[in-house]
Amino acid sequence: MVERLFSRFGKDVERYYELDSRDGHPTMREKAGIWVRSPQLQAVAVFRFGVWVNANVHRWLLRFPLRVLYRFLNLLTFALWGVHIDDGADIGGGLYIGHPGGVLIGPVKMGSNCNVGNNVTIGRRSDGRGSGGTPTIGDSVWIGTGSVIFGGITVGDGVSIAPLTVVGRNIPPQALVAGNPMKVLRERYDNTIQIHGARVQATLVLSDTPKVNAPSSTTSTSNDNDEASFPS
Repeated sequence: MVERLFSRFGKDVERYYELDSRDGHPTMREKAGIWVRSPQLQAVAVFRFGVWVNANVHRWLLRFPLRVLYRFLNLLTFALWGVHIDDGADIGGGLYIGHPGGVLIGPVKMGSNCNVGNNVTIGRRSDGRGSGGTPTIGDSVWIGTGSVIFGGITVGDGVSIAPLTVVGRNIPPQALVAGNPMKVLRERYDNTIQIHGARVQATLVLSDTPKVNAPSSTTSTSNDNDEASFPS
């Protein structure tokens, strides 16, 4: 359990280094800068700390002060940066929150390498009795700014949720959805660029470029997947 928790947090940190550095291989100075200017990464660290305490510290004399410390840090991150991740959530490694502010994640189940925008709420459907279940979200899901995901639904792997979308029903894998009420805009949508950033876009372009022995005016480096924007 301890090894898994530290592995997950290590993958969280790697995602920030990948997306927020100049070339994906930050120097020690760049790494320090990412920690300083990314309060959302600090909030993820607080969440992982809370999960670790819950799972591994059982002696009351040690557990009590550590729980108090976690509660304080959790309140501080929410008060200062507007990020709250419930320590009952089961979230895979590689969680990336793009910007702080208005991020509320309840005791959900979420896969690896997910991206969450600001002003996103993920949690329980309220039916007046506090029940209704919480979402189960797959791997490599991109959740746009201002979206709401609620209830005992399943969001498949590789789903892209456009900004300001309200999700209250199941979404099949690799779908692009948007709107309120939510609609499926595209099936088999490749969200690699949304998840991994523009650096992957450049790699895809180069990999699609024909290899030639000499420069040619007819060689093209265009790629149908150049744009990371959503279809209109």
